[in-house]
Amino acid sequence: MLNKNKLLKIIEKKVLWLSCWMIHNANHLRNNEDGLKVGGHQASSASIVSIMTALYFNILRPEDRVAVKPHASPVFHAIQYLSGLQTRENIENFRGFGGAQSYPSRTKDIDDVDISTGSVGLGVAMTSFVSLIQDYVLRKQFGKKIPQGRMIALVGDAELDEGNVYECLQEGWKHDLRNVWWIIDYNRQSLDGVVHEGLSERLGSVFEAFGWNLIILKYGKLQKEAFDEPGGHLLKKWIDDCPNQLYSALIYEGGSTFKQRILDDIGDQDIVSELINKRTDSEFLDLMANLGGHCVQTLIKVFEKVKGLFVEDLGIDESKVTMDAKLEEDLEIDSLGIVEVVMAFEDEFDIEIDDEELADVSTVGQAVNLLHSKI
Repeated sequence: MLNKNKLLKIIEKKVLWLSCWMIHNANHLRNNEDGLKVGGHQASSASIVSIMTALYFNILRPEDRVAVKPHASPVFHAIQYLSGLQTRENIENFRGFGGAQSYPSRTKDIDDVDISTGSVGLGVAMTSFVSLIQDYVLRKQFGKKIPQGRMIALVGDAELDEGNVYECLQEGWKHDLRNVWWIIDYNRQSLDGVVHEGLSERLGSVFEAFGWNLIILKYGKLQKEAFDEPGGHLLKKWIDDCPNQLYSALIYEGGSTFKQRILDDIGDQDIVSELINKRTDSEFLDLMANLGGHCVQTLIKVFEKVKGLFVEDLGIDESKVTMDAKLEEDLEIDSLGIVEVVMAFEDEFDIEIDDEELADVSTVGQAVNLLHSKI
């Protein structure tokens, strides 16, 4: 019997193939009388397949709502098709009259669209305002029994150029925004070129300034394992120092070119050479492409373990344990309970957490982030 991670990988490949085929079919296979380019944002779709597979097939609950970045609509339609909520006729007619829409639309698409997300940037802001409305409803008598959902935005890094995104950040800070996830697909690409160097650090400082819990997934499981090998620290430094344009170009060129460039830059040192050359060109390309956004199993694993500890050790209702849940206010954990949780974390993950680190942890999300940095 397949375990969950292997099953997710199989689904991920199906979603990737189907979304890429949808765009290829629209531009090259189906009848095109006027000869105009149809488009479809193939690269922007491919970069978020792993995240959306994990989200839709492992994390989402019925009460959650998702705003899918506009340029990932082929991935969304592929997932809906595999789930029986979209038709083959519509995906074959992607971006055509009456077919699956360019941007997910609640009024024009037949599949399960939560929030319409065209034009770029609108869906991102919508999740924040929907969450504020949810807080209002939950405080009313008629909303007492309504399950609390998470409002999730899948955001392209270039989409953060839109000004309304920062307007809603300020509104969220004013009104104690909660139950919102913005998952930023930092693929370093936009229609106008390559994203500027250092953008991720600047974005991180903006979100932290507005009180968001910031979790960065930079390296995937394969890369973390390689960093632990002899010479791995040199490979990690090379990845950290590599400009966006060069990294993207080397991914395109393939494993052989990637190997040669790294050896030229680092030098033919025995430990590095062995780490690189013991992998085939295909295996090495898989390693270098295994960035955080393409390997979400680590975060899923940590979150599920943390959730289990809260539920089993402290008897907290499982539905209340979300990334934004505040330990004292939402989960009603007193100081003694926090000590118990820390001891459980240390035993489960074989780590040590000091008082200074614990002082910065007030939510489940911050606990996950702390553990993720230590494992």
